[in-house]
Amino acid sequence: MWHCGEWETIKKSLPENNLGSRIVTTTRYNAITNKWRDDFDVLVHKIDYNGHFLDESTLAWEMIEMSADMDGENIDYDHPIAVMCVGMPLAVVCMISALAKERARQEQQGLCVVRTCDVQDGIEQQVKQNGIQNTPGFELLVESLELGYNHLPHHMLKTCLLYCSIYPEDHGLRRADLVRRWIAEGFVCTAEAAKDYFDELVSRRLIIDGSLHPMMRNYLRRKLREDNFITCTSDGVPSSPVGRLCMDCWPSSDAVDPLSGIDWHHIRSLVVFKDAERVPYKHLQHLRVLDVQYNRVLEQQHDLKDMCGLLCLRHLFVSGGQLGINEMPAEIARLQYLETLEVSKTGIRRLPAEVGDLKQLKSLDVSWNEELAELPREMRKLQHLLERLRISGSRIREQAWEIIGTLKKLKTLDVSYNNELSGIPRYIGELQQLTDLYVCRNSRITELPKEIGKLQHLETLDVSQTGITELPKEIGNLQHLKTLDLSYTGITELPSEIGNLQHLQALYLNDVKTITKLPRDIGRLQHLERLHLRNTNVRKIPREIGGLKKLKDLDEKIGTLPFEAGQLPKLEGLPKCVQKAWKNTDLVSSLAGEFLSFEKTDRIGDGGLIVGTKHMHIPQWIREHFNNVGTLDIRICKLEEQDLKILREMPNLHELKLRFEAVPRKPIDISSGGFARLVGLTVDSRVPRITFHEGAMPRLFWLTFEFQFYGGLPPNPMGIKNLVYLKRVRFRCNNQWYPGDSPCISATIEFVRKEAREHRNKTIELTLSVGDLERHIKMPEIAQCSHSTSTHGYSNTNLCYYKLKKVLLALLVIYLLYVLIGHVSVD
Repeated sequence: MWHCGEWETIKKSLPENNLGSRIVTTTRYNAITNKWRDDFDVLVHKIDYNGHFLDESTLAWEMIEMSADMDGENIDYDHPIAVMCVGMPLAVVCMISALAKERARQEQQGLCVVRTCDVQDGIEQQVKQNGIQNTPGFELLVESLELGYNHLPHHMLKTCLLYCSIYPEDHGLRRADLVRRWIAEGFVCTAEAAKDYFDELVSRRLIIDGSLHPMMRNYLRRKLREDNFITCTSDGVPSSPVGRLCMDCWPSSDAVDPLSGIDWHHIRSLVVFKDAERVPYKHLQHLRVLDVQYNRVLEQQHDLKDMCGLLCLRHLFVSGGQLGINEMPAEIARLQYLETLEVSKTGIRRLPAEVGDLKQLKSLDVSWNEELAELPREMRKLQHLLERLRISGSRIREQAWEIIGTLKKLKTLDVSYNNELSGIPRYIGELQQLTDLYVCRNSRITELPKEIGKLQHLETLDVSQTGITELPKEIGNLQHLKTLDLSYTGITELPSEIGNLQHLQALYLNDVKTITKLPRDIGRLQHLERLHLRNTNVRKIPREIGGLKKLKDLDEKIGTLPFEAGQLPKLEGLPKCVQKAWKNTDLVSSLAGEFLSFEKTDRIGDGGLIVGTKHMHIPQWIREHFNNVGTLDIRICKLEEQDLKILREMPNLHELKLRFEAVPRKPIDISSGGFARLVGLTVDSRVPRITFHEGAMPRLFWLTFEFQFYGGLPPNPMGIKNLVYLKRVRFRCNNQWYPGDSPCISATIEFVRKEAREHRNKTIELTLSVGDLERHIKMPEIAQCSHSTSTHGYSNTNLCYYKLKKVLLALLVIYLLYVLIGHVSVD
């Protein structure tokens, strides 16, 4: 669906009843899914690429593999035309259709049958020369791509998408680069609008993982020619006047030189990916935008001097050239209309003083020039002009801060990847117009000055991969901050003032090993959308997270979330049962005294539920409202037949943790029936009094016993042999009470091992976890722990010695207390 109104029209044709019918709809447009979720209480699932569903790329490959043999030969999977289809199943269907049509044409003309790979060669040639629009068999694909293109809401959004197609297939589409180029070309006026355009293309899956799909790119390249929007040399000699030219590659070795028919005087925009030395700069007197991306080392640098003769030039982008460009000529001062100057990834060692004479310059980017060590003092002349400065990846030294401090109009400053800078000066607070500050990847920066709080217009602050260990409380003064990146730092805690950042949308704390908790004030961040905590030691999220109504992206690595997070309407992966629970006010009131948390939805079931409150039995509200959860972790005192009935009938339960607050008086009998999907069971009890009968838990794969205290061995056999699919038994003990080699633990392991020997699977794996350490237990190793076994399989000698030692120790303590009391009485 492409419009929200379409669903309203369809809905009128559907009867309203209680027959339980289901309607499945798909869309590429996130706005439609959000409206469905908010207005119709539907289950929205994002088709991702982590194995939840068969992803598009895998599906495309499997469709190729399952395609029928053609005259005894399979399709060549590695052929370029097949590779172009990967990730787009409809493209595979059309490719197979094109192969069939080409075969049929050959048979009708009485031609000799050729190999399938030769037919693929012919189709590839047609697609590259004429586009998929003019290749038989691809009609359905063209119709689908046309629909997505025509549905773009704004003409300039289509223009921006077309511009993306000029980049080579292996060239990534970075948002920051496209934003600057779209502005330079005049497609958009502001960076904010350009960012919104890029995000819109991503949300519609027209840009996927920073690139265009090869078929979409082919479709757009044909549109470029038809609209005469941009001329590419790979398309051959142009048939009409050229306003925008892209030099990418030649059509073929014997083709006519596409540059031979070009009137260079009409060109206003030139993008160069190949053969930059062939550009006749002296004929480009009306050029406004020049983007040269060198793909090899230049032997001379006369190109830059020639560029300085383009007096109408407003935007100059030069990237690459490596050691061939080692100096920026003083003639750069001739470009009096220049607004953007980007010279990156070259060998230049200094900037000429004449840069300060560029009266219109707003953006200066000299990043990734590794030999560049200083900024000219003449740049002070730009204090009321320059809005953007990037010197990342250079060797510019500490003195540069004095010059930077004078650039009062600066909005974007990037000094990342530069270990020559040892800190951020206090006068950073004087750059009152600053909106974006990047100081990442510098281990010598160890603190943020409190003057950072003066940057009232700051929207982005990136201090990731620095040596910072503490945030100043003045961070709370940044009322317009939208993005805060603290990843890979040594931050130990977030100040409570973090809650003052009312416009914060993204908070990144990835790989901050030193942080263990989040402040409760985080619940005040009303506009927070993304919270990333990957590879941190944060194990518990505060309940106040329920106040983050716009949160939609939270790392999957966070094991559990408080029950209050279930009321967040945009958070992805919420179990539907938890969402429904929060819409039931009576249920929410009844659960007010419970300590509940949950796991996000996984492949099986509707997420997981953790019940931290102690219960005598399995509560009925689990059966009534959370019956579809995939995992359940609960603390109980008793587990009787009515409780087992609830657990057996949970259709998606695949992992169960039973934590007994009291030792069961009678063994818990697990009989056949139910537990159809259960693969993991954890029993946390002082004495694992549980018996598995024949047919019990038919899919159980692993079994874990946890011991917080030791209460003796089970009085009856456990029936391990009846768990037919069992592969692993794990023992976990509290290392504060029992070492891994204590006699009581060894006795329990030996008890289970003895039963495991009767199992049909002779390779059951036994492991012992003590604290954070885990080791595999070999059968001979266990045997050595029990030299003399009783009927229960444990060492009487070792166990008696262990108990005797504890009794003697207790008597010694009593004696010492008696002596001490006696001394006190005498005194």
